[in-house]
Amino acid sequence: MSQKRGSGNRDLAIDATRGVAIWSMVTAHFATDAPLASPTHAFPYVDGMSAFVMLSGVVLGLVYQRWATRHGLRYAYVRLAKRIAVLYACQLVIALVAVAAALAGHRWLTLLLPVDGWIDGIWLSVTMQYLPSGGNILLLYMVLMVSAFALFPLLQRGWRAWTVAASLALYALSLVWSPDWFYVSAYQAAPHIQNVAGWQIMFIPSVVIGWNWSRWRVPEFIDRWLVVIVAVAATVALFFHYGVDVGPWAHLEPAIADKLDFRPARAIGAYLAIPAIYGVFRLLLRWWHHDWLRPLVMTGTRSLDSYVIQAIALVVVPIHIAHRPWDTITMQAVALLVFGICWAWAEFRYFTHIDKLHKVPGRVVRGVLPHRDAAEPGPVADDAPGVETYLEPGVPADDQPQPTGAHA
Repeated sequence: MSQKRGSGNRDLAIDATRGVAIWSMVTAHFATDAPLASPTHAFPYVDGMSAFVMLSGVVLGLVYQRWATRHGLRYAYVRLAKRIAVLYACQLVIALVAVAAALAGHRWLTLLLPVDGWIDGIWLSVTMQYLPSGGNILLLYMVLMVSAFALFPLLQRGWRAWTVAASLALYALSLVWSPDWFYVSAYQAAPHIQNVAGWQIMFIPSVVIGWNWSRWRVPEFIDRWLVVIVAVAATVALFFHYGVDVGPWAHLEPAIADKLDFRPARAIGAYLAIPAIYGVFRLLLRWWHHDWLRPLVMTGTRSLDSYVIQAIALVVVPIHIAHRPWDTITMQAVALLVFGICWAWAEFRYFTHIDKLHKVPGRVVRGVLPHRDAAEPGPVADDAPGVETYLEPGVPADDQPQPTGAHA
């Protein structure tokens, strides 16, 4: 059997699974009910947003466990704070694009209330209240990331069971009692957009899994039980579809599958479907060259960038490229265009060795200014060729976990 490898120490199956999450979000936003959207929405109540949050938790635990172990908790906290700042900047960009669209007469695209000029719009954006439809995940993600400041010390002390138990208890509480402060809200008629106490069930246990990724040999476990995982996931998907979605218990759907409060059908489905997809990609990557999955892998590698691109495109495309309403062909063409832009951007960053966007201005300046004498020693750039990253941009090669499986 020919074992195909990717570059560096990246787990390409995780990247490919994140790529599927991006494709799911793009098709949900641009090609709803079109054939292109069907494959990634075949499992009832599981979507790209669920996968985005879950995989973010896994990656966070996996990467920061290594940093906390090697460099201490303070180092991990500094990196976490920087990451949250990046998320804030990304959400701010999305919000300001939505404000510009609203002030240009296209407020219907954002599903938000009117703004009284740029000053009002900037204030709402800076305070994270102006969250356009399709661009509101990052605020939830920021809140969950902040919780990691409390999670890391618990996980360092080995309090894994207590952490998961507390997450389950909070989730159970959210099912029976959810006050207003449990919710992330936006500047719209129905302000509640996500119940953080409900959605955290996709994140906190995932951080625990990522933190213990090597200790628990999670990839090997999924490999060993892949047939069972896929079979159970398929059985549950059929039950949800024929029993709840279009079946005799359809009247119970809000109670068991509501997305706002992240009801149990969504949590159960996600914890079955996403490991199944990851395991299938691990299997395929043992036989296939990773370039067969390159569009998914590359967009998954830059999943945050891809999310921001699709959120901005959701506002820009209907204004400047194709006016709604769209027929099926137009929907699918636009979805392919947006996903193609996400892929192209990921490839651009790869081939230009841009690990961190905040370094671009400095690189431009270095390109404009006269070169130093060749004999003059200088520092090695963090994004120099040969410095590989694992799962999150900017992780030094010697800080990376070991490859997980033949495809890593």
